[in-house]
Amino acid sequence: MNGTKVVICVAIVAAAVTRVAMTQDADTSAGDAEHHHHPASALPSSDVLGDIVVDFALVDGAGATVTDEDFRGRHVLLGFGFTRCTDVCPLMAANMAMTIRATDNDAVGIFVSVDTERDDPARTNAYASAFSEQMIGLAGTHEQVAAAARNFKVSFAVTKTQSGYTVQHTSHLFLVDPEGELIDVFALNSNPNVIAAAMNRHEPAP
Repeated sequence: MNGTKVVICVAIVAAAVTRVAMTQDADTSAGDAEHHHHPASALPSSDVLGDIVVDFALVDGAGATVTDEDFRGRHVLLGFGFTRCTDVCPLMAANMAMTIRATDNDAVGIFVSVDTERDDPARTNAYASAFSEQMIGLAGTHEQVAAAARNFKVSFAVTKTQSGYTVQHTSHLFLVDPEGELIDVFALNSNPNVIAAAMNRHEPAP
């Protein structure tokens, strides 16, 4: 699949999920209706990359606590977002799904919600798995999500006012090898074939 087709497919999927997200939010209150998203644009520097620790303990859609160690033996593509986002997060999740389809490696996409008040594990998992059967959604308490975000050097903030509800977060994609080591960090709109190629260069040892 060439780059142009990838971009078109991602855009189509993102648009479809955006419509679903808007439909799901139709019954929210007026003060809860605006969901602004302000992702960080710059990728981490090489110095910061060395400080990233692949370590988390979060909750899956079945209510079980899972950690990074549960995914050993598989490539992991992980991103932080929130399910009510109508622009950046659907694109991120669609790109994750496209990447996983572009590789023959055993891989899983993990979407972590930073909106701990509104995104429970079941909702987050339903959101992520709608993009691909090889994707899951993880959530948790503020403390659990904050700990995971700190390890990945991700920033997020939720601000509530009488007129709106603002979620801000870093929107990078983290690629982890089957041994649990960070391979690289990508922009959310990176070409899926490029991310898949990086995954293929780090295949598990026989």
